[in-house]
Amino acid sequence: MKLLKLVLKNLTRRPGRTLLSIGGIGSALLLFVMVESLSLGLDQAMSGTDAARTLVVYRKNRYCPQTSNLPDVYTSRIEDVDGVDSVLPVQVFLNNCRASVDLVTFQGAPVERMLESRNLTVVDGDLERFVAEDDAALVGIDFAERKGLRVGQSFPFGGIDVKVAGIFTSTEGPEESLILTHLDFLRYSMPMPKDGSVTQFEVKVDDPSRAREIAAEIDALFATAEEPTDTRPQVAFLERATKDLGTILRFGRWLGLACVAVVLSLVANTVFMSVQERVKEFGVMRTLGFGETRVAALVIVEAVALAVLGAAVGIGGAYGLLHFTHLTIGTEGVSVAFATSPELAWRGLLVAAFVGVVAGLAPAVRSARLPIVRSLRS
Repeated sequence: MKLLKLVLKNLTRRPGRTLLSIGGIGSALLLFVMVESLSLGLDQAMSGTDAARTLVVYRKNRYCPQTSNLPDVYTSRIEDVDGVDSVLPVQVFLNNCRASVDLVTFQGAPVERMLESRNLTVVDGDLERFVAEDDAALVGIDFAERKGLRVGQSFPFGGIDVKVAGIFTSTEGPEESLILTHLDFLRYSMPMPKDGSVTQFEVKVDDPSRAREIAAEIDALFATAEEPTDTRPQVAFLERATKDLGTILRFGRWLGLACVAVVLSLVANTVFMSVQERVKEFGVMRTLGFGETRVAALVIVEAVALAVLGAAVGIGGAYGLLHFTHLTIGTEGVSVAFATSPELAWRGLLVAAFVGVVAGLAPAVRSARLPIVRSLRS
């Protein structure tokens, strides 16, 4: 307790310098947590409960939903493939195919098939109204909170004006950023209506171990058709769709390392200046019986406390920002929410504590080993 009291006294001795250091450390940790939360969101998007048994049938050599068109008649032919449990034709309409922090994605599908195929839970609104009204929509909870939408409101976008009949949650993270509508309504409301075709098919298979085999059978079925297909497991489809996000994340990792370096330099600089001002004080402490180990521990604990305080400010700021903004980033119709977890917060604090120890080692050793007479004469 005496050691902690000394640490608190030393940190409050120069309040301006301490607050500036905490602010700098907090800013660096905020960016670090944002990068890690994007990584966590990507991991969650790839690990849906139905991912193992879901295939996505796409138009071959097409890399954006706006350019993928497959005939409706493919539905019955895919259903006849051995091992296929269900087929959901889906029309996709979005505002941007490239990476965007404001992705708006509509998906239209036959309502009965969609409700059977997807694990949706309506948490607000009326599901029966959605089924009965052609221009009604179900809105994912992430998108609703990001846009401030409520049940009963209308949402206009790109010439499409839909009524929010309900807000839903899903076991598949990316679905919570979607707007789900009736297939025919979306098909004929788009700027360029596409009669008799859809963007993709979502295929559920009976045996996940046969997923790639069934995908190959589907592609072989339409290999000579005018619109050939490219069928992939949902995880592989999401990996391809989020390729741009992976590039952003790799760059973000370098920013995260830079943030750690910034924290290291800030803590080391602050602690170094602090011990430089207290050389004579350390000499007095040594004279009164403080050993080298205790003096070194005092400096290291001070560095760790400074780093952890700054990290707590940064992590709290990042969690608050993500909570109130519901930030997402998406590409090719797939939205990824910045995710948080207790483990992420603890990881940030542990990184800060480790950096504090490293930053405090050199000043601690120097202060502990400086001869008492030289310290008192300084």
